[in-house]
Amino acid sequence: MTEDAFEFDARSAPWRGPDAREWIEWRLAEAEVEAGQAARALATQMAAMADVLAEAERHPEVFAIFDGEPTADDLRVAYDAAVADLAVRLSVAEGTVALMAHQARNLRTRAPLTWATFREGDISAANARKLADVLDSLPVAASCDSDLDARAVDLARLAPARFAERMRTLRERLHPRALEERHRDAAASRRVVREVEPDGMAWLGFFLPAAAAQAAWERIDAAARHLAVPGESRSLDELRADVGADLLTGFHDPETAPRVTVGVLVPMMTLLGLSDEPATLEGYGPIDGDTARRLAAHAPSFHRILTHPVSSTVLDVDRATYRPPADLTRWLRLRDGTCRFTGCGRAAKNCDLDHTGDWAKGGRTAAGNLAHLSRRHHTLKHRSRWRVEQGPGGILTWTSPTGHVSTSDPPPF
Repeated sequence: MTEDAFEFDARSAPWRGPDAREWIEWRLAEAEVEAGQAARALATQMAAMADVLAEAERHPEVFAIFDGEPTADDLRVAYDAAVADLAVRLSVAEGTVALMAHQARNLRTRAPLTWATFREGDISAANARKLADVLDSLPVAASCDSDLDARAVDLARLAPARFAERMRTLRERLHPRALEERHRDAAASRRVVREVEPDGMAWLGFFLPAAAAQAAWERIDAAARHLAVPGESRSLDELRADVGADLLTGFHDPETAPRVTVGVLVPMMTLLGLSDEPATLEGYGPIDGDTARRLAAHAPSFHRILTHPVSSTVLDVDRATYRPPADLTRWLRLRDGTCRFTGCGRAAKNCDLDHTGDWAKGGRTAAGNLAHLSRRHHTLKHRSRWRVEQGPGGILTWTSPTGHVSTSDPPPF
């Protein structure tokens, strides 16, 4: 049945026909067809990413600046510049570009059956990429590649969670190395991850050896349950979160807590309680006025920078020296928040403060000529064919080695 067989009715269902079952079946079929097309499109995109990065390695002169034969470091710069070019064009993270290209190479070379099935749209992107990740966790010369490849095609129609479970089980059976050795290597990748969320909230996650994670959970859970007495208004989840935060921030023992410094930018009228304009927490973004006033009043480790009550700006003062003084550095760190390369989220405090126009060529040490760049993007600015200009308001315009022009997110102030 074709879409034209139904009468469009914008007030209720998108399409209205005499037989509801027939309409449902048609829409189900449409969803299924589109799922296949989406998988095919993503496979094509991943292949294109892998091809671009491969060409950057074969022809580094397109992306990097060097004399004579390229060194290993020149090749790395060219590769990073190509990754950045793709990321800006596609509006995705550079890590995502590198990962998707790597997954495409993995599937092409180590799982040709699954790759062909993916290109035909007969396995979901989630399942194909999961297999790529599993292959990546196995030695490159593993003899089990063909077994995993064939099994993945057989299980292609499973839901992603079930498919991932089957792949993990197969991996454990087929892995040539002992689990003890693999655990020692995996423990070296333990880390803490923070993800910003709306409404003044954020996630904080720990990737730990299972024994340590379980012990930490048991301690937090036990303390939370101890606090869950009659009359306590917080839920058990809220109590666990509060206990964990207290342990990490040192609230339970201020004398032994490590001293940390965080910037909070508070509009003057908000500080006085005469406005609800949000303040800005360094490394996070907007926070509510009540929280900002509490931090400004009671937290000596917070630097307070008060902005103009009308224009919300800090007056710029030109500097005659190369290194910006502490007050200007602090203001720029709060202004930028993150690396100013398009799409990069590295916190400004972990970046280099770069003169957009080289200081050696007359560039001023002033807010209008300074911006935070991660070490990676600072290197690309100087050693690759990426170019940047800073305009009024601190807005940066980047031009990629292949001519794509993008404007980085302007600072919030």
